[in-house]
Amino acid sequence: MAMHATDLTPVETQPVNTRFRRIVTAIPVPESLDEIRRLRSVEPLSMAGMPPIVWDRAEGFQVSDSYGNQWIDLSSGIVVANTGHAHPAILEAVRKQLDSRMIFSYAYTTRIRRQLLERLARLAPEGLGKAILFSAGTEATECAMSLMRKHGLNLAPGKLGILSIESSYHGRTLAARLAGGAPGPVDGMARERVLHWQLPLPGGPDSKGFEQDVADRGIDPAKIAGIIFESIPGWTTTLYPAAYMNELMRWAGRHQVLVTADEIQAGMGRTGRMFAFEHYGITPDLITCGKGLSSSLPLSAVIGRPAVMDLASPGEMSSTFGGNPVCVAAALASLDVIEGERLVERSASLGRELDGALGVLAERHRRHVRMRNGAGLFYSVHLQNPDTGEAVGELCDEIVMSCVRRGVLMFLTGRGFFKIVPPLTIDREALFEAVDVIGTVLAQVLESR
Repeated sequence: MAMHATDLTPVETQPVNTRFRRIVTAIPVPESLDEIRRLRSVEPLSMAGMPPIVWDRAEGFQVSDSYGNQWIDLSSGIVVANTGHAHPAILEAVRKQLDSRMIFSYAYTTRIRRQLLERLARLAPEGLGKAILFSAGTEATECAMSLMRKHGLNLAPGKLGILSIESSYHGRTLAARLAGGAPGPVDGMARERVLHWQLPLPGGPDSKGFEQDVADRGIDPAKIAGIIFESIPGWTTTLYPAAYMNELMRWAGRHQVLVTADEIQAGMGRTGRMFAFEHYGITPDLITCGKGLSSSLPLSAVIGRPAVMDLASPGEMSSTFGGNPVCVAAALASLDVIEGERLVERSASLGRELDGALGVLAERHRRHVRMRNGAGLFYSVHLQNPDTGEAVGELCDEIVMSCVRRGVLMFLTGRGFFKIVPPLTIDREALFEAVDVIGTVLAQVLESR
């Protein structure tokens, strides 16, 4: 039975009661409808895109409401809770920082900010020795693009252009939206008018290789200041061809073009490497981080080469709440957990098993599954109309909602795919119980069609 997130019609469910999942009400819960409607009455429609459940508690790899339901979380919220929801070490670090009576500092010197920046410099490849903190990933994107343009202008007048890849995601602010999304105008503006060009998806049917793609679009390398790409695109969760990435780096080096790797979704151990660009054996000039960096509170970062990071003069590049001490405490604790609990290695190991399990599902439904891709615990499954090969957004969202009614939480995409991005701390048995639920739902929904 199809149901969009904006539909608040309760659907009766079969009771679920396992070690990890519990469903005891209709979904959405009838008693929760007033809460949901009241929120929607004061919040824009754009915020109504997630499954209509009311979060009451999130801990580890499970999310609960106050009506007795509990889900295995395959979303990490929105690829944030890499160390799990409300990890005890993060809670303790936040409490300790709150008790210190130092919960805001702007750009004034603080020991805790210095500790995190030193930590990021150690984690990054050699030569990327400075970093700056912001609140949201989109701020980090804007900062990186501004730095690339500053660097370009120092080399030659008019060296301002930015290259990015179609159908990527880099944030919600204007420059970030110009970098991401589908071809065509953004807020009515053609990208080329603001010196931004998109290239086709590497490895896709429209790509002939990096240099040929640039040439086919008539782009003058002398006008390009920087390139930004998601290290692994959040939409396809597919690694780019290594040859493409090496070609990109060689071209950038020849033409004095800076390279930014967007690690906001795919970083911090998510793909079985601390940074996803490590899969290609490359070193970018700038790295943007966020989401799993803190596993909880609003924090993002740009890490880069000192000469590039210092292009902005004092006071020119900052953020009111960037480097907030409470958020920084959460990030330091999150990095401690990632390293101490060996979550990078765990993500890689579980990811290999997950790939095998999803491969079985894809083969069983090969007419309907267009592709399944990923690395570590960063996977997506893409469905298609078997007759036309087109993506089937409504069908995919129906499958997600059916899983939600069975105690497996994923987010709706509306684009014909669903993502499996659980906390890196997820219990192995819980992960594959959730995959079994997806398999059962997939079979039932496809057979009903």
